Amino acid sequence: MKNKLGSWICWGAVFTVIPLWLISFPETTIRHNLKPFYVYGSQVAALAGFALFALTFVLSARFKWLEDYFGGLDKMYHVHHTMGKAALLLLLIHPIMLALRWIPEDTGRLLWYLFPVHRQFEINIGSWALWGLILLMIFTLVIRLPYDKWKISHKLMGIFFILGVAHIYYLDLSFSSNPALMIYLSAFSIAGIAAWVYKSILFDFVVTKYRFQVVKVDRLNDKVIEIVLKPMDEVLSFIPGQFYFFSFRLSGISRESHPYTVCDMTKDGEITIMVKSLGDYTKQLYSELKTGATALLEGPYGRFDYRRGIRNQVWIGGGVGIAPFISWANDLKRKNRTDLNINLYYCVNTEKEATHLHIFKELEIQMESFRVNLIRADVEGFFVPGDIHGISDKDVYICGPKEMRKSLLPELTKLGVPKKSIHFEDFDFS
Repeated sequence: MKNKLGSWICWGAVFTVIPLWLISFPETTIRHNLKPFYVYGSQVAALAGFALFALTFVLSARFKWLEDYFGGLDKMYHVHHTMGKAALLLLLIHPIMLALRWIPEDTGRLLWYLFPVHRQFEINIGSWALWGLILLMIFTLVIRLPYDKWKISHKLMGIFFILGVAHIYYLDLSFSSNPALMIYLSAFSIAGIAAWVYKSILFDFVVTKYRFQVVKVDRLNDKVIEIVLKPMDEVLSFIPGQFYFFSFRLSGISRESHPYTVCDMTKDGEITIMVKSLGDYTKQLYSELKTGATALLEGPYGRFDYRRGIRNQVWIGGGVGIAPFISWANDLKRKNRTDLNINLYYCVNTEKEATHLHIFKELEIQMESFRVNLIRADVEGFFVPGDIHGISDKDVYICGPKEMRKSLLPELTKLGVPKKSIHFEDFDFS
């Protein structure tokens, strides 16, 4: 229940603006074919959109203490993503509803109303804020810039949010006499700006980063690379299955940070991660990374944890999504637990892709109640959860490609697996 609390609070805080707006007994001085429905509707849309816009900055700031209230950073990012799209829609509805006042008397004015060509400066900055937001959302949802360029463009969101704040406070609002509503708007303004400044400007200076050095680079096949790093300062402390954001310092490799699960850690603090060459950045890592390179780590994050599950568990991993299960298997090897009954389904296209099968085979020998099942698409076909006896009474953990996860979730639901028993991490926002 706690892992849903954050989402409920966020949406509840947004909808709180409606009763706050209602008790202000809004009156408007807007003239020219006044139609109260359009005016009042535009105000509510603007207020709710503004609150959502502010919360997107809070949710993207990587505040670790918030993770438990959303069920992990990936879930928090998904709420951020949903709220961002909802904010854009509501903020777009705001001027459209105001423009509709001119139908049918002045349709010409309707056409240019969304643009910053008004006599009042405070209205123009609102238009600039909206068009800036639209442009950046196009880069996010439509054009899909390379990650490093998208990240830079995304930081500009805060500038347009500040313009939106100025738009609100420069206007002679009818509800400015409502202290509760003004406190509400002030709180969201401060929270949004503070979170943006923290993440975009201060983050690299105030957040603890761990320095590691690459000591081994093993290209397991033509796509997957395994990287071993040793601590240059302190040893990490994390829960098996958690991930850190890694930024490598080596000529020819971008300094952007990406999340990778720690697959294993030795007694002296050496850690292992695996990376699959998929995009521009991971292709750089695969081809250019060498021993001696420095890496900066920030974290840990993630609430994907088998230890919270019941005795009978099913693990389903595919591609580099096998990484958290490798981490868990290594943890089980060390702890020699006998109280769990686990079936792992290692899903690959061909046996050549099962680069870490030996780890699970070793655990299978050590732990009688652990079984690994290799599912090769070119031999057995795709994994079918219906073949698992009594799956509705087990906790199911999934990590793998988006297509695999999307096909499994409805199948598991049909088989009677409760939603609370299905656990997964999802950083795919497309």
